[in-house]
Amino acid sequence: MVDLLISNVDDDLFALSAKHLEVEFDQIITAEQAKSYKPSLNNFRLAIERINLPLEQILHVAASVYHDIVTAKSLGLSTVWVNRRAEQEGVGATLPAVSQPDLEVPDLKTIAALSSPKEY
Repeated sequence: MVDLLISNVDDDLFALSAKHLEVEFDQIITAEQAKSYKPSLNNFRLAIERINLPLEQILHVAASVYHDIVTAKSLGLSTVWVNRRAEQEGVGATLPAVSQPDLEVPDLKTIAALSSPKEY
């Protein structure tokens, strides 16, 4: 398994944020490295290139339908939407978008508790 993060920040800002995370990633792709911001296809294509696995073996987990799910699905990736706003109205600070993730969960604990991504 490869843990890869795609973030809409520059390398310096992510380095500061990473100090507060309790997890390490095998790969990190920032907007600075991709030279574009999500939802650009470029960010996802760079991730797919770095992961170097067949698309059917990649699962994209994200909190934004607009920034992540729409683009990941357009490239043929399986997706999980972490819908932290399920009990709230509106879409929060992101733009509205329409896409159907393969699985919707309320938090990361739920996805982590699944014994296999194939269960969805």
